[in-house]
Amino acid sequence: MGKSTLLGLMAGAKKLQEGSMTVLDGDIADIRHRRKVCPQIAYMPQGLGKNLYLELSVRDNVDFMAMLFGLSRAERPAKIKQLLDATGLGPFPDRPAGKLSGGMKQKVGLCGALVHEPDLLILDEPTTGVDPLSRRQFWTLIDDIRKGRPSMSVVIATAYMDEAQQWDWIVAMDAGKVLATGTPAELMQRTGTKDLEKCFIALLPEEKRRGHTELTIPPRPEGKSEIAIDAKDLTRRFGDFVAVDHVTLSIERGEIFGFLGSNGCGKSTTMKMLTGLLPPTEGSATLFGNSVEAGSMEVRRNLGYMTQAFSLYGEMTIRQNLALHAHLYHLPPEKTKTRIGELVQRFGLGDHLDALAEDLPMGLRQRLSWRSRCCTSPRSSSSTSPPRESIRSRATASGSS
Repeated sequence: MGKSTLLGLMAGAKKLQEGSMTVLDGDIADIRHRRKVCPQIAYMPQGLGKNLYLELSVRDNVDFMAMLFGLSRAERPAKIKQLLDATGLGPFPDRPAGKLSGGMKQKVGLCGALVHEPDLLILDEPTTGVDPLSRRQFWTLIDDIRKGRPSMSVVIATAYMDEAQQWDWIVAMDAGKVLATGTPAELMQRTGTKDLEKCFIALLPEEKRRGHTELTIPPRPEGKSEIAIDAKDLTRRFGDFVAVDHVTLSIERGEIFGFLGSNGCGKSTTMKMLTGLLPPTEGSATLFGNSVEAGSMEVRRNLGYMTQAFSLYGEMTIRQNLALHAHLYHLPPEKTKTRIGELVQRFGLGDHLDALAEDLPMGLRQRLSWRSRCCTSPRSSSSTSPPRESIRSRATASGSS
């Protein structure tokens, strides 16, 4: 819709081609003004860990950002400790950024953005992939900083309407254009809605709203069903650290099964063991009766795994990525074109087939990642698969391990 591009222009990270933009009392397109004010701007780009060096530790990443913005050796340690403690990263100063969960990477990125106390803080979807508790810590930290520096402005793009509903001013965008601006209360009053999500839908052009219906997932009929995934006492240790501690679960065929828990509690590690990408230290897991440790093509053909980070080939187009995945999973050529066509239509990616994957915004990247994992599984189109209306959802809450 243009949010990330607009924020990049505001930060001086993208070149303005037409028009003008005043940032901190000057034209951001003027190189002299840009050199003057960029040290007063903090810009956290979209994407997990995009402004981090993954081989550096948590402390070293934030310290490096502090050095870039001119903080002295004497003042850096106290400032870094304050930020790490405020974001819950205090116990992990020496952990490499590449070994962090997605949400923890976002928190390190925020610490780096805030370390020099900017006058303008620009955050592009900073809490996407971050658990609710950490999201609250994000905004509590920013509120605390603003109390001490009330002149600091914060510009944010978000995927969470509950966050946006708390803000002073909103710009609703679609297809690169502004739909409406105002306070959340003003926009909801204008559209006759009671929450911001319905408000945004009401602001969209008629052709995009046409046919929109509320999402409903009816309960699945009760009764004995085939077990798709069965895990017993799954445990994973990294040295002395226990990431997953004796997890036992079973997932029925046709079921939506959710893992709920804070960042770093073991959700991704469990999923990697369930898909055979990471061997368990103890315990076992089976997929439709076959051990996931076997790594056979038959097991892999029945799995679609979408990782937390974008894992496709950025230098290839969407079309090439999908064709590659179909080939790697031995989908017959006569079925590949039909299967890709079905998913292109379902996920609304027809206009982007020849775009490079790395050039897509986050939302479209997620659609592409999800679609590429759907295009290869023979069970997804099997006549024995449960109908859509029979799906039941279930959630498992994860503790600290």
